[in-house]
Parts: sequence; structure tokens; C-alpha cells
Amino acid sequence: MSLELKKDENGNVVTNPVTGWTMISVADMSLLLAIQYVETPQELETGSTHQIQLLLMPQECLKLAEALTRNAKRLLEDQSGKPPH
Repeated sequence: MSLELKKDENGNVVTNPVTGWTMISVADMSLLLAIQYVETPQELETGSTHQIQLLLMPQECLKLAEALTRNAKRLLEDQSGKPPH
């Protein structure tokens, strides 16, 4: 499966900064993850946000958490030259 990234009219990859998130358990079987984000610098200034709601099974949550942690640690190590704690 290849990753098709959304691009703007200039061919630049579209990014949306995350401004927050909320998680709630659904029927003690899955997790609803609501991620808030902005689409423009003006929205960041005004506090106006958008939201996407994702339903994840516990195994998916653990895989996502592991992937995020692994990649964040690698970025921190690359930036500082030292392994993170």
C-alpha cells in the first residue's frame, strides 16, 4: 500500500497542526480518539479548530502509541545527538 499524501495547488504536502485531543472508552471495547487541528495560521490565532473522530481497538491503540513513541524518540535523538531518557 503506497501512501498518497494530500497536496495543495503548488504541489506542497498539506499539513494540519494538532492542537489537542480527547479520548473516551466506548462500551469498554474500543477507544474514541477525537483529534483537534487547524487548517490555517489564522485559525491558530483565533482558536478555531476542526476535529476528526477515530474509533480504535485496544491493539490498534498500542501499535499507534508504540509507533509514535519510537519515531518521536528518533527525532529527539537526531536533534540532540543524544538518546532520549
